[in-house]
Amino acid sequence: MHGQELSEMLLKIDEFLPYRLVKLANKVSSAFSKVYFEEAGLTVPQWRAIAHLAQQESCSAKQLCDLAEIDKSTMSRAVKQLTDKNWIELCADPNDKRAKRLSLTKEGEALYAQLSPKALAWENNLLAELSEQERKALVSVMNKLEKQIDT
Repeated sequence: MHGQELSEMLLKIDEFLPYRLVKLANKVSSAFSKVYFEEAGLTVPQWRAIAHLAQQESCSAKQLCDLAEIDKSTMSRAVKQLTDKNWIELCADPNDKRAKRLSLTKEGEALYAQLSPKALAWENNLLAELSEQERKALVSVMNKLEKQIDT
């Protein structure tokens, strides 16, 4: 095999979809984190915890880790910090007295209500260069890829 043929067969990392998706996700997450950090001093794990708890009435710490895709130790620190700030609370699980359920406090709900419009505005600004058709196509492609990975 000649050099030209071999180089055409080798992976080019900058063109490799998994790498590009991770790189883009990291850039988006980092850029968006400025919104909730400047507004409330939240870290990425703290924001994800609040955002997911806002969508649930309550959940276990394990469920929150799974929803936010954050490891147990990182989520544990975030929960402790958010509890200390009175944005989330731990309550007894009615089905298992040994377990605790997490939920937003009234202050946590107010914080989420304050940050949500800013998050949506940021997202809209990010997508401003895309037409409505491109936005729909992006969501469709993302859904198809996620479904493919999950099967």
